[in-house]
Amino acid sequence: MNRFPAMYEYEINERRIAQKEGAEIDHLPLNERKENAQRFYEAMRDDPAAVAERLGWLIDGNYGAGQQSMARQIVLSPRMNRAAALNGLVGTYEYRCPARMVATAWKRLTAGQKAKLDSALQVVIRAAENE
Repeated sequence: MNRFPAMYEYEINERRIAQKEGAEIDHLPLNERKENAQRFYEAMRDDPAAVAERLGWLIDGNYGAGQQSMARQIVLSPRMNRAAALNGLVGTYEYRCPARMVATAWKRLTAGQKAKLDSALQVVIRAAENE
């Protein structure tokens, strides 16, 4: 007999698939990882609205149920830096940038660029909270 309801098992399986994809991204060839990190940095710097749009897609499940579940769990965790965590998911699943390179790219932004990105992400986070 199964210990978990079918829906719970489905969510666990989908998260495993998402985590496997994240691990595959971490092991892309170095030049590809660098190119992806640069693309993500440029998107955060030049078009924070596009990054926020991708976050909305992530929350809506356009990247998969596992990624959606991870994003929704972050949205429902108000005591953490949700913008940073969700930005990391966007970097990983949209731009195929490894998590540690996401953080490095974010640190390259100026304070003003970080503020613009954070504002754009907060709009999406607040909308997701109200769903």
